[in-house]
Amino acid sequence: MKIILLVAVDSIRALLHQRLLLGLMLIALALIAAFSAALIGQRKAATHAFVVQNAASAPGHGAPDRSTANEQGLSPENQKKLAVAMDQMSSFFQGAFYLVGSFGGSLVALFIFSTAVATEIRQGTIRITLTKPVSRSQYLLGKYLGGIAVMVAYALISSTGMILFSRFGHFDLSPAMQFAPWLMFCRQLMLGSLAMVLSLYLHPFLASILAFFAGNGVYGHSNPLYYILPSYSPFNSTAQVMEGTLINGREVLLLSLYAIDFIVLMLLLALWRFRTKELV
Repeated sequence: MKIILLVAVDSIRALLHQRLLLGLMLIALALIAAFSAALIGQRKAATHAFVVQNAASAPGHGAPDRSTANEQGLSPENQKKLAVAMDQMSSFFQGAFYLVGSFGGSLVALFIFSTAVATEIRQGTIRITLTKPVSRSQYLLGKYLGGIAVMVAYALISSTGMILFSRFGHFDLSPAMQFAPWLMFCRQLMLGSLAMVLSLYLHPFLASILAFFAGNGVYGHSNPLYYILPSYSPFNSTAQVMEGTLINGREVLLLSLYAIDFIVLMLLLALWRFRTKELV
């Protein structure tokens, strides 16, 4: 176990020196700021529009200019309309934020796991590592553990970003956000696990593309491929976030067990392939 942890730490250190990975992380942080600014701006614009409408409909009052509009009171009816509009707007922005964050995490996972072992095999540096008292299984498990650590960090950044996003935007998080980060994390590990297996057969770039599009969402129940390919779609909570619905706890548990089974199966396949693979 100590050797696996040492390989994982070394893997994390190497990943932190990858400019592409750091670039993806910085893009995620930039999106947090961009979405926050956009929502706050839309909130102010909607509030101004409702205030102007309320003042214009009041007897004996003309439409106020922008500098004084926010000082005017809103009628109870317009307050309700404004609240509904704000809820719809915040749900939309939360869904968009989650969708972009999930897609960014998928790219990070595919990059990490598809290159973790395959790149070192192609470059020949893996032979130096394996001359030390490190078995192939320990090496692959260490690389995988290092990838998981980076994805945990990404999930924490995304979750913290969403919380800050809600605080800056002055809105309540969707009930679906209770489980959305965990489901996103499970989906990304599923993508990464499949990408790692495929990278031991194919070029990392091609392995990433196949892993990303290998879901059964494009097939119907009548197609046999539906029961063979992994199911990514149930882990996407964008619709629930936008609708403000709560994901069932039992469904989350079943999806978690499905993800664990799939990840373990892919890891076993990767170990088997790596043990028998010729190292150039």
